[in-house]
Amino acid sequence: MSVTKKPRAPLLEAGEGALRELVEVFWLEGGPRQLGPVARGGQGQVWRLDLEEPRRSLAVKELFAGGDEQRIAIENGYRDLAVAAGIRAPANLRTVDGCYLAEVAGAVVRVSTWVDGSEPRPDESGAPEWLGRTLATLHTLGHPVDHSGPTSTDPPIPDPGIWLELAEQGPAAGRPWASALARAAPALSGLGAAVQPADANRMVVSHHDVQPSNVLVETGEFVLLDWDGVGPIDPGRELASRLYTWHVHENRLDKDAARRTLRAYRAAGGHAVIGEAEAYGGIPDALAYLKGQAQASLDTSLPAAMREHSTRETSELLADPPQPEIFQAIVELGRTM
Repeated sequence: MSVTKKPRAPLLEAGEGALRELVEVFWLEGGPRQLGPVARGGQGQVWRLDLEEPRRSLAVKELFAGGDEQRIAIENGYRDLAVAAGIRAPANLRTVDGCYLAEVAGAVVRVSTWVDGSEPRPDESGAPEWLGRTLATLHTLGHPVDHSGPTSTDPPIPDPGIWLELAEQGPAAGRPWASALARAAPALSGLGAAVQPADANRMVVSHHDVQPSNVLVETGEFVLLDWDGVGPIDPGRELASRLYTWHVHENRLDKDAARRTLRAYRAAGGHAVIGEAEAYGGIPDALAYLKGQAQASLDTSLPAAMREHSTRETSELLADPPQPEIFQAIVELGRTM
């Protein structure tokens, strides 16, 4: 089963109809109490569904562009392996038909258990070590890589000319990020040029998005969310990109925290190596996301709410663009561990 739609504004509403339909479609025990939005990204929105008798909460993820049932089943199988290996993660619920996806009140949704926690600070006690152990566990689960498909899930590097092209369109549309994008264009093109093709022989299946915003601390334990991106990746590229997202702040690498992550990674059996090719491993995703958000910000065929969200995202991304020297610092640190 595949449920795919053109990206659009959220359709779910916190009404009696949606509440009742969620309970029926996902065969939920307990009467519905309330449904409310709690977080939103470029591709979806998360709602909290509260039930009573017994009282509990569930996470409802609305997917703006739909989803693929087979893809989610593979993701869930990998998540189950990770949980068996000691990683905490929300459980995915099935519909009465045994599916993970459903259309509810015109929206494509999936449901999982609720995690009542807070996002960790990258430097808080235990966070660097948890990151290292978790990446090592993910990289050594032994989930088979499908070599019949793409050798990598990396998106293509944007054409260097796209940055100035988008920047030139920005002023006429009143986009506040236009001048920042024009200034960043040479550096963004240089980062794209530094990316080397991934080695198909080094691939493992992994989470792909272990960043602070996808982790919650609940009763003192770290819980990893958002397994949508599960797929093949060079473990060195993922390790380097997570060192960047967790331990680089205002374009400065927190070397102490990064060393703690690397020590924990090695102690837990992690085998990835970070060299020049791996250091830029997160750049394809970062550039593709920036390009997509800038394009969505300009796309008048999209609902205003989605354009506004993409405008804010683009401005925030360009406020602190990655600098090449940071990646060299990650390479040098990796060589010492």
